[in-house]
Amino acid sequence: MVSQFRKKPLALLVTSFVSVSVAHADEQMQEHTHQDTEIIKVTASPLERTALESSQPITVIAGDELREQQAHTLGETLAHEPGINMTHFAGVASSPIVRGLDGPRVKILQNGLDSGDVSRGSPDHAIATETSVAEQIEIFRGPATLLYGSGAIGGVVNVVDNRIAHEPVGGHRGFFNTAFNTASNSREGSLGFSADHKNTVWHFDAFKRRSDNYDVPTFTNDEGETTGQIENSFIDAQGANIGVSYLFDQGYLGVAYGRLEQQYGIPGHAHGHEDEHGHEDGHDGEHANEQHTEEAGPYADMWQNRIQVQGAWNQPISGIEKASLRYGFTDYQHQEIEDANPSTTFTNRQHELRVELTHVPIGGWLGAVGYHYLTQDQNAFGEEAYTPASTTDKHGVFWLLERDIHDLTWQLGARVDDVAINDEHYSPVSASIGFTYPVVAGMQLSANYSHAQRAPSANELLANGAHLATRTYELGLAYALHQEDEHAYHVEPRETSVQLEKSNNLDFGLHIDTDKFHMDWTVFYNRVNDYIFASYTGVNSADLEHDDHGDEAHNHDDGLAVVSYVQQDVKLYGYELSGYYSFNDHWQLHGFSDYVRAQTRDSGEALPRIPAQRIGTELRYLGNNWESKLGYTWHNSQTRVATNETVTDGFGLVNAQLNWFPAALSAMNASVYLKAENLTDELAFVHSSFLKDDAPMRGRNFSIGFRGEF
Repeated sequence: MVSQFRKKPLALLVTSFVSVSVAHADEQMQEHTHQDTEIIKVTASPLERTALESSQPITVIAGDELREQQAHTLGETLAHEPGINMTHFAGVASSPIVRGLDGPRVKILQNGLDSGDVSRGSPDHAIATETSVAEQIEIFRGPATLLYGSGAIGGVVNVVDNRIAHEPVGGHRGFFNTAFNTASNSREGSLGFSADHKNTVWHFDAFKRRSDNYDVPTFTNDEGETTGQIENSFIDAQGANIGVSYLFDQGYLGVAYGRLEQQYGIPGHAHGHEDEHGHEDGHDGEHANEQHTEEAGPYADMWQNRIQVQGAWNQPISGIEKASLRYGFTDYQHQEIEDANPSTTFTNRQHELRVELTHVPIGGWLGAVGYHYLTQDQNAFGEEAYTPASTTDKHGVFWLLERDIHDLTWQLGARVDDVAINDEHYSPVSASIGFTYPVVAGMQLSANYSHAQRAPSANELLANGAHLATRTYELGLAYALHQEDEHAYHVEPRETSVQLEKSNNLDFGLHIDTDKFHMDWTVFYNRVNDYIFASYTGVNSADLEHDDHGDEAHNHDDGLAVVSYVQQDVKLYGYELSGYYSFNDHWQLHGFSDYVRAQTRDSGEALPRIPAQRIGTELRYLGNNWESKLGYTWHNSQTRVATNETVTDGFGLVNAQLNWFPAALSAMNASVYLKAENLTDELAFVHSSFLKDDAPMRGRNFSIGFRGEF
């Protein structure tokens, strides 16, 4: 639990339609001893409010806290936060899970716009963001559909960097970071630089990371092999961003270009490959790229080009306080390479536009109206192209309002979308209402109700083929299984219509902040109608009749489990709790816990891959120019499992960290850190992972890093 908390934990109550920035005090010693006052200010929202005046929970990770938690994947970077877990695809492509929800229900943003990748459709597809050069990461829990659309019905993660500056940097400034670890022989470095030139601000940043297969405690996988290393889990990643902003009296306008490249192993494929019907193709599993000749199995080769434009104009006309614009274009490709040749290729070309106008109060209500447009052209071809080409067009309009009435700050809003996926059309409608109430000094209550609707993703609707990353054969909502004979099934179009997914979510929060004690506690209840999820059918893909293989003998050992996307009414509920107590100026005790229960409403059956409850604590000592941390996090066993899932045992992780802030390098705000993770070398299986039995968490790992500013 190293870095689980820093300074005052920011499990803050912020509306789902805001973006938050953190302004730190300038005094360096206060920064190092974590005693500075953090001022939370809403800056990138149509409605500018402080965080505690808002009604929905968010966590902001920034500064040294972000540097300490930073990992290759976004999921692993955020996995220490209450209410946030990870898919843990062997550490190469882990995505965040928010309150038990992931995939197309959790929107991943880069500077307020969609990340533009295909990570929402498969756990082995990496998210096209980089946290080592980020300024901060914002996590919105619960529906955040008003500003970001139906893809945010479960939450939003927004990665914010400085590629487009909003204001002068005061001459120039920059940062650097380098780190190494032992469990995967990871080597990485990053740097960034911003400078003023007349009325412009220029920015550049870059990173490079390489790691080998990672070590685990010796275990026996589901194929009966005993190993102490996860085969084919290497990483080779790099990227750079360049941007320029023009500043004028009433605002700014900027443009940026970014390039991201990743090559990483795909664990779980190293023991032979299967064709679209689940049969072995005869490969010996010894595939490698030219830079990782020691690796076995297929690997992913991903790149993305991204252009982003952003601007704001204060008081452009009478009645409008501010007009803001965001536009992004991404060109993305993900290939899975076998025997030095692409076996499957995924592409995505995407345009996105967001326009927001903040208006003067109307009847006492401050508000903002906006228009949001997104178009995606996705294609997949090759052996594992289990979804056909699709074009998705989304148009959305929204209106957000706020008003203070006595001691209550009311916030409400509504959004209407038009979504077209090929020839299918949907019209999701979302709305929310919430308030905050200061009970006494240092204590605040909040409540928020959200109704959100979501159209199915292209993958949930159109999938029909083998998905080897999850070791399943997927059938989307557009298809159904028809039994022809014993062990003989035919795939045919589904006759019933597909319904919008409808969520009704309640959040209640309590925030306490005193000189010695800080606590954030949120409870939630989410009732979802026509929830879309992949259900195991009990059918083997070898039993499927295909036009070209309908008469051949089937071998069940070669087949894949057939999963069919279905719609059922479900409920999810749980809590997030975090806090700390300061004994004196040097000693602090931190703690956190989270829990989510997810089940169908008719039979009470558990939903698949729901994370288990966690409880963690950490003791910190703050010195004059150093600090130390010792923490323990218990992950409970998960015994409430879906059909064909297995129980996952609980485990505990012991972590420690030492940070040193050299006085001789105080002008650089430099720090050296030593970190030890999983000190007891615990064998830890992640219930939410598709590779649970084959890729446990890293074993004992020691890291050293050096970072600073200039």
